[in-house]
Amino acid sequence: MRRSTLKLLLLASSVYVLFVVFLRSLVPETLTPSITLLALPLIILTLILVSDLSYRATAPSKTPAPTRLRRFQARDVQYLSRQVEVASSGSQAYFESILLSRLRDILAEKVSLETGVEKENVKRELVDVVKGPALVGNEPLYRLLYSSTTPKGATRVKMLREAIDGIEAWKA
Repeated sequence: MRRSTLKLLLLASSVYVLFVVFLRSLVPETLTPSITLLALPLIILTLILVSDLSYRATAPSKTPAPTRLRRFQARDVQYLSRQVEVASSGSQAYFESILLSRLRDILAEKVSLETGVEKENVKRELVDVVKGPALVGNEPLYRLLYSSTTPKGATRVKMLREAIDGIEAWKA
């Protein structure tokens, strides 16, 4: 129950109790009041409560539409940082399958959005040695992502920075 309904109920109940006590003091003990005289205030109380509750039931409250904002959480950054850290000293296969494939997907998605070509078709064209550089239009960026990778260590991290900067700067 809502607080206002509870207040209304307490007020009406106290008025009813006062009415019964007042009626009992006016009427002698030998005379008993009729049931309708005692039930009439209860009926009025019930009508007041029903009207109050039915008004609330027919007027729904506005619920705001939930907006989901995807926040780049700290654990995502930590996870990605850990992947870069491992890739700088990890095997060639790990570096290519985890980080380079993610960067290639990002580039393919950006090219797809800019050119209007389906993402799968863009991926196939980017892998092609002839069509890929022409589609990207940036030979150093294409070489960074689709040629053999650099040796382990800081050069890999530098290569990742250059690739990310190139993808951010790329436009069709």
